[in-house]
Amino acid sequence: MQAKSIITGNVYHIALGRNEVQGEVIEATETGWNVRLLASDKVVKVNKADRFIRKARTIAITGDTPKVKGKKAKATAAPKQSKEGMSALDAAHKVLVKIGTALTVRQITEVIQEKGYCPNLKGATPHLTISSAIQREIAKDEGSRFYKGGKGLFGAYSE
Repeated sequence: MQAKSIITGNVYHIALGRNEVQGEVIEATETGWNVRLLASDKVVKVNKADRFIRKARTIAITGDTPKVKGKKAKATAAPKQSKEGMSALDAAHKVLVKIGTALTVRQITEVIQEKGYCPNLKGATPHLTISSAIQREIAKDEGSRFYKGGKGLFGAYSE
C-alpha cells in the first residue's frame, strides 16, 4: 500500500513476520505507524507501508460488513446439513459471530459441543477437524467467512 492511503482508525491486514494479522492504526508517527493488534491488543510499530497488505473488511463486532463489489455471486447449493444439527464449519462461524472476537480452535470446539450445535462432531480430535475446515476456507481468500486473528486464533466476519 502507499503511505498516503493508510488512515488512522482503519483496520488493515498487516504482515508481521510470517503471519498476517489484523490491526487498527492508532497514530501516524514520523517513522511509521503505531498499530493495535486486534487479537492481542498489543501495540506494535510498523515502519514500512508495504507491510500493510490490504484494508480489512469490518468484522462481526460492528455488524456492518460491506457487500463485495464486482461479479455477481453464483448460486450455490446449500451446504449439507444432517438432521441432528449444522455442519462443524457453520457451527464455528455461528460461535465466532456471537462472541465477536478471535478464539483458538479448542475454544471454538468447546463452545460448539457445550451448545450442542453439531452433535455429530465426535472423535479424538474434533478441534483438528474444525481447524482444517477453517484454514481451507481462509485459503479460498475471496468470500471467506473467517480470518486469521493471530497465531492460533481465528475470527469470523458477520454476514
